[in-house]
Amino acid sequence: LMDWSKIAPHFEADGSLRDIYICGTSIDDWASVWTALIVEPRCLAFTIDGELSTVPSVVTTAFLLGRAHSVCASYALGRQRLNCHFFSEEEIEFDLDPRDVVGPDEAKQLAEFMTRMGRVTSKEVRLTPENEVGSAIARYEPVTDELVWMPITA
Repeated sequence: LMDWSKIAPHFEADGSLRDIYICGTSIDDWASVWTALIVEPRCLAFTIDGELSTVPSVVTTAFLLGRAHSVCASYALGRQRLNCHFFSEEEIEFDLDPRDVVGPDEAKQLAEFMTRMGRVTSKEVRLTPENEVGSAIARYEPVTDELVWMPITA
């Protein structure tokens, strides 16, 4: 179970983002994640060079566009925006502003999203400080189908 008082410090504004990583992925994992995201079209926005565009029906289109343009998919999770930039087929990464996780409701939404992504890829999903793939704030384990929060201890 999540104890908000013990994980809240992970979301204090410090000028950096938080990242969600799914490592060791392939284009097939990307396709599974993309399929899960596009089933809720009102939650997904897609931009090319900062301009709102039509959401591609397949993720390979995003990667092709990314060769010549800056592309971003932004998934609305309540008040949170999870942004994906298509950096690499080997790693799926979303970033989020920690200031949007203001209480246990938002943390629960984040946990549910991570669990869903872990289930569709059958891979570990980590929430980390920005660019710190090895420092988990929370981790979804597909073997146990559980998400575990790492509390900050005094």
